[in-house]
Amino acid sequence: MITKALLQLGAELLFEFRRANGPADRELAAYIRERKVLGAKDKAFLSDCFFHVLRHLRRFDEAILSAFAGTIVAETRFSSGFPVTTEVGTRLWLRADGASKEVTRQTSADRAVDTIRMGLAAVELQYEQAAVVAEELIRFWPTPSTHVAVQAPSMTRMMERVVEVADLYKTPKKILDEDRAFSFPTWLWARLAQGRTAAELRALGESLNAQAPVGMRINTLKTTVEAAEAALAESKTSFERSALVPGGLMLRQRITRMALPNMTEGWFETQDEGSQLVGVHVGVQPGMTVIDACAGAGGKTLQLAALMENKGRIYAFDIESSRLESLQRRAARAGVTIVDASIPLKKTGEPAAAVPPADIVLVDAPCSGLGTLRRSPDGKWRLSPARLEYYKQSQRELLEQWSRFVTPGGTLVYATCSLLAEENEIQAAAFLNAHKDFRFASAPADFPVKLSTNGELKLSPSANGTDGFYSVRFTRTA
Repeated sequence: MITKALLQLGAELLFEFRRANGPADRELAAYIRERKVLGAKDKAFLSDCFFHVLRHLRRFDEAILSAFAGTIVAETRFSSGFPVTTEVGTRLWLRADGASKEVTRQTSADRAVDTIRMGLAAVELQYEQAAVVAEELIRFWPTPSTHVAVQAPSMTRMMERVVEVADLYKTPKKILDEDRAFSFPTWLWARLAQGRTAAELRALGESLNAQAPVGMRINTLKTTVEAAEAALAESKTSFERSALVPGGLMLRQRITRMALPNMTEGWFETQDEGSQLVGVHVGVQPGMTVIDACAGAGGKTLQLAALMENKGRIYAFDIESSRLESLQRRAARAGVTIVDASIPLKKTGEPAAAVPPADIVLVDAPCSGLGTLRRSPDGKWRLSPARLEYYKQSQRELLEQWSRFVTPGGTLVYATCSLLAEENEIQAAAFLNAHKDFRFASAPADFPVKLSTNGELKLSPSANGTDGFYSVRFTRTA
């Protein structure tokens, strides 16, 4: 059973998240960490409802707007970004524009909207008494104004109406309503529809609103698969082997990363199955010279080092030096010695020191991140058409820049965690059209997932149960 205090915390969490404008998982962790009195069940409630709101934000907001039409709740626009279908509401959720200067305080009406959002999430997640508690809170929050305030006698019926409308919107009566049913911005749903049948699009929308499993990779530089699985079993950590990637595991329970056995000794790395498949698709071999042009914090970099058996050389680059510092710490823990992350980039993006031609260059490019919406559902509200165009331009520039470092006969690998053809296949075709010295490369032998006729890897949660990824290999002709 939930309490008023928990729902109040949930409303505050939503507001603080918008004001901070950081990734959802990081802001949630920071919020919970600062409130040490919260128990395990309280934390689970806040986490579950917070992410459920972000996944279903548009459907919830349109249901609230319908039920509370003509009240101060429905007239709220600024601090809460309500509803997200309005211009102001959308702007307040855009990562590209940063946090709005309007988000400075939470008004009574803002709290009412965020409470309804969290209460509705709690109802759908079947928390007992959720709707009743939300009614009691909202009744006292809206303040008198020029708008019509919510009257106590009508509150129960309004909350019932919100639940009814939100449930009604789950099943669209026509294709044009599916963006609302699956809670996507209309423009983004139209982009996802390109190249997909209606059935494929519906399956994708449903899968992107599901909770993602926790994927782990066993670090074979530090242990064996058998020893790692034995340690997990001894610690009573429930898991299953990945059906797609050797050495991959899927956890069946919630657990903090550092609570895993031998985590500090570098036995495990958190990594989705799809990301691990991309690493295998790169096709590295021991002794190679490899460039990871957009290494980030180094998840794939460390996987490549393990696949290379710590033999050869990997040059890791990223525009954010703090990410490379994290990579170096992770590499030390994982026992990886072949990664060089010490060469900075110039303002032009070129390495500031000489780098030898590489057998393989991986461009794991910045992108919309739509393939990871199960983990970061706020991404669909943070993305804008302008931001998408920025990513596409950046992808073209990165391919142009780093293709020069591929040795004749070597391989260029382009990867994203996007589900949009315009960031994936269309970018690949455009690159080949402009670079006649490259062609599609064959896939590594015995690859576990079906590839396109061009050897492209295309993963999605609806088709593969993984996060969404794209990867393509190009060979540079001699």
